[in-house]
Amino acid sequence: MPNADANTRAFAWTWLVIAVIAASTAASLFRLAQLPALEAAGLRLFISGLVLLPFGLKHLLHRGRPVLWSVALAGLALAVHFGSWVESLYLTSVASSVVLVSASPLFVLLWELLAHEPVRRGQWLGAALGLAGVVLIAGGDLSVHGQTALLGDGLALLGALAFSIYLRAGRRARQHLPVLAYAAPVYTLGGVLLLTLQPMVGPPAWPLSTAAWLMTALLVLLPTLVGHTGFNNALQELRASTVAMASLLEPLFAVLIAWPLLRSVPSGLDVLGGVLAVGGLLVFEWGRRAAKPADPASPLG
Repeated sequence: MPNADANTRAFAWTWLVIAVIAASTAASLFRLAQLPALEAAGLRLFISGLVLLPFGLKHLLHRGRPVLWSVALAGLALAVHFGSWVESLYLTSVASSVVLVSASPLFVLLWELLAHEPVRRGQWLGAALGLAGVVLIAGGDLSVHGQTALLGDGLALLGALAFSIYLRAGRRARQHLPVLAYAAPVYTLGGVLLLTLQPMVGPPAWPLSTAAWLMTALLVLLPTLVGHTGFNNALQELRASTVAMASLLEPLFAVLIAWPLLRSVPSGLDVLGGVLAVGGLLVFEWGRRAAKPADPASPLG
């Protein structure tokens, strides 16, 4: 008879694989929705937040002001992350965008340096490889697609920077809140901010077409509720370092999904830069996790 612990771990690994693939659909679904960037990102976050709010609101109501400020900062950072990243998808290739927005560990290194935290050799090596990949991707995009693609690359990196701030802001809040009590207000706040900003930068698409509603529903279901809920579920049985490294494979699956759906074929420099960048991020994560115990309270969002 199979061991119960082995079955539990097998189930967690199955959840993790499904979560990575589900989260990787986001880039293609945003493109297929054909909505203004802030509106598309805002609808995804706002609807996801509303779905989770009944499960998490009661835990939030009795928390102190510092926790609420951390939640507010996380919501703001998540809004910047998604708003800038979705806009980048319309300006550069899917391959460039999804690799560059995954570069948040490079900015985590920056915060650790500013906080005078110890940095191991593996982190420096990973950061160097990751930066080399970023430079290759940006150089290739500039030579092939011009300054528009370079702007998209910059927005994807801004999304990575914002996500690193989201992680640091959420670390404190997650010490006092269960995952749903944290995710529900953060998603809702981020969605409200983006939907409020959309009319200031361009007219929103309204009413939405049937196709746009379908893509929005799939964005809520697959990358958000299945993808990121799956990451958090896997954390119950697997090491946080394992889940973090598995999530870095999202760019690979995102490119494979976009290939048939969007007929988006990555260039040679995208492939080489992506291999360097993702490889560097994996080395960086390994070096960071070796430097200190994994933080199971880090939000995956």
